[in-house]
Amino acid sequence: MESIGKTHGSATGGLDGDLLAAFVAVAETGGFTAAAQYLHKTQSTVSLRIRSLEDRLGTRLLHRTSRQLALTADGQTFLVYARRLLQLQREAMSAVGPSARPTILRFGLPEDYAETWLPAVLQAFAATHPQVRPHIHCRMSTELLEQLEAGALDLVLTVRHSATTSGRRVAHEPLVWAAHRDFQLDSGQPLPLALFPEQCVYRHRALEALTRIGRSWQIDYTSQSPTGLRVAIDQARAVTITGQRTLPASWRVLGEDSGLPSLSEAVLEIHRSPSIQHPAFDAFTALVEQALNDGIPDTAAG
Repeated sequence: MESIGKTHGSATGGLDGDLLAAFVAVAETGGFTAAAQYLHKTQSTVSLRIRSLEDRLGTRLLHRTSRQLALTADGQTFLVYARRLLQLQREAMSAVGPSARPTILRFGLPEDYAETWLPAVLQAFAATHPQVRPHIHCRMSTELLEQLEAGALDLVLTVRHSATTSGRRVAHEPLVWAAHRDFQLDSGQPLPLALFPEQCVYRHRALEALTRIGRSWQIDYTSQSPTGLRVAIDQARAVTITGQRTLPASWRVLGEDSGLPSLSEAVLEIHRSPSIQHPAFDAFTALVEQALNDGIPDTAAG
């Protein structure tokens, strides 16, 4: 196996950001097709950049077969440096030029989470990274992942929808049946539900759980917005499924003593565009994880 160090002189000056970004994207997504989607390039362009990088380094970085792709030993070593080089490029660009030009962080998350702990995260982040401007996008998890793959977002917080995922788990979310405190449950009637649209993983869990115990139900309200569902629930005429963290003060939890099935926890994940390498984004991700698990102390937010 050839060593990276053998071609240090010839490779110097040839490691431009496009080649590094292509390699990092392929390594983190596990394939050329996914990397091309993230980078908004054709698959052939990404392949060409990887070949150019390997030629300039004089070593193979990826081991490719018809069924799988893996990093070689040199590839694993170089990935560490590639990430650092991309970070240094971004830091250097931020350190010079007009000071009024901020770095934009495009962060997406479900709206109900944005209403609870996000203000504390933004305040704490602004105190330590005043030159970074978070742009917040609230959508359902499936839409957020689509926008991330399309290059419209840099970071997203989502609810895990499948066992196979490229996201990093940051927290568990206890799920509960909830209704307004004035709601009266009639066990002899179909359970009236207020739920998100069909692509919502919470909706799937609710209906599967009710079907499992043979409880009849009917969907009376559907809304893509948590605000719309809240209006429906506040009429004290329906039940919904929600995360424990986002339970409004005027609602109550309906437990198994109400004849409703138990619900398994949801998993919250952070997904990050592999083309984004910025230390401030790491700090923002750490604050999100802290808010979900421990909360942001008042001293940090002040």
